[in-house]
Order: sequence, then C-alpha cells, then structure tokens
Amino acid sequence: MSKIVVIENTVVRQDAFGRYCLNDLHKAAGNIKKDSPAYWLANKQTQELIAQFLSEDGIPVSVIRGSPEQGTYVAKELVFAYAMWISAAFNLKVIRTFDKATSAPAQPLTDQLQTGLALLSFAKQEFRLAPSAVLGSLQQLQTSCGLPNMLPAYAVDAPEGSTTGSSEVTHSLTELLLLHGKPYTAQSGFKRLQLLGLVERKSRPSTKHPDREKMFWSLTEKGLQFGKNLTDPANPRQTQLHFYDSQFPRLLAVMANGAAA
Repeated sequence: MSKIVVIENTVVRQDAFGRYCLNDLHKAAGNIKKDSPAYWLANKQTQELIAQFLSEDGIPVSVIRGSPEQGTYVAKELVFAYAMWISAAFNLKVIRTFDKATSAPAQPLTDQLQTGLALLSFAKQEFRLAPSAVLGSLQQLQTSCGLPNMLPAYAVDAPEGSTTGSSEVTHSLTELLLLHGKPYTAQSGFKRLQLLGLVERKSRPSTKHPDREKMFWSLTEKGLQFGKNLTDPANPRQTQLHFYDSQFPRLLAVMANGAAA
C-alpha cells in the first residue's frame, strides 16, 4: 500500500494509479505562480521527458477536472523532475521525504488511515459530496484512528458564487415541493430533474439482499448549483439530496422551462 507523503504540512494526494498531485507539491513549495504545474508542463524539456516516459512506461500524466480531487497527477519520477525545476533545495526536500515515506516499515495505523483516505477520496469523486459530508467522514476517520481532533468544527455548504460565507438553508425535494405548492410529487420531480441532467440514478448492493441492487438519487456536477449531496445516515454508501431554499424558485423555473438559467 502507498504511504502518506507530507511536505511542509501538505498531504500529497494520489490518484487510483498511484500518481502524485503536482498541485499539492506546488502548494508545499510556496504556491508561487511562476512555479505552477501548468508552466512546468509547457516547458520543452518537460515535454521531452513525458514523451520518453510515455514510450517506456505508459501514461505518466493525468489531469482531473471538475471534482474535489481536481489537479495534475504524475508518476514519481516526474515529481522529482518538477521539484528540481522549482529549486535544488526543494528537490532535495522532496527526495528525502519520499525516501523516508517509502522506506519506513508499514504501521497498522498508517495503513488504516491511508485506506480510509483512499475510500473517502473515491466517495468524494463518485458521489460529489458536500464539504460538510466530507468533514463528517474525516471526523469519523480521525476518531477511529485515535488521532487528536485537528479538524475544523464545521464546513460551509453553499451554491457556487455565494458570498455569504456561511452554509445556506436546505430541505428535501419533498418538503420544498409541498412548501411551494407545485404540481410535482417527489418521484415525478426527480424524473424531471433526471431528464434535465441535474440528478442521476446510482445503485449499491442491498443490505438485506446482497444479490439485489438498491437505487438512490445523486446530484450531478450540473445539479450542484441547486443543492448538495450528503451521506445518508441510514447508509453511508448512498447519498441523501438536499436543495438550497434560496435556489429552489430558480430550480422550479428550470424544471418548467426545460433549460438551465
């Protein structure tokens, strides 16, 4: 199992194939604009290195967009090349950190924490979880590993572009439809939202009948402007949708007109 790599109090994330996030390296190096991964990738020597790597070892670079895990992920050899491009001092720090992380004997707590973070990373990307849901999962992982409480007390859930700086009031689709007195049931409302690409149907193995699938709704990337995906208290393997009260009139207009505003 891959070991956690922490440089200057920044955890360097990994994707499902073990590639490391250059954006985290950039942050650890001081977040200076001229040292950004985009500039490094545009460098002629970098392009030649990637081409050589591609001919020998497969895909060295992966770019994830439009998700909580967005960033540029590269193979370990390219991590060292990027660090050297920033500075010799930073490169030496990265090499020593990676060497220490990968050569130290595995510890049960480290493996447990790494497994939990990997599962959470997958859940964030797969279910597009709201910040509060992610924080709740991290707090549970922190407790299960016996770690000190180092996390914030709350996370802000708000639609994109919100300037309030605090979480916005949400309710279920059923509650908001009743409140606004509109001619949709929750079932027909979700079907309409599905047609508009705002929600999607997902499945998980049934708890009572493992050979069957349990279906549930989840907001798409497009739908996150109107609500948020929370983990369902009844089952953490599925989402529970809440819609922002402030955005619901606009959502109703979208449902009526058939096009996003």
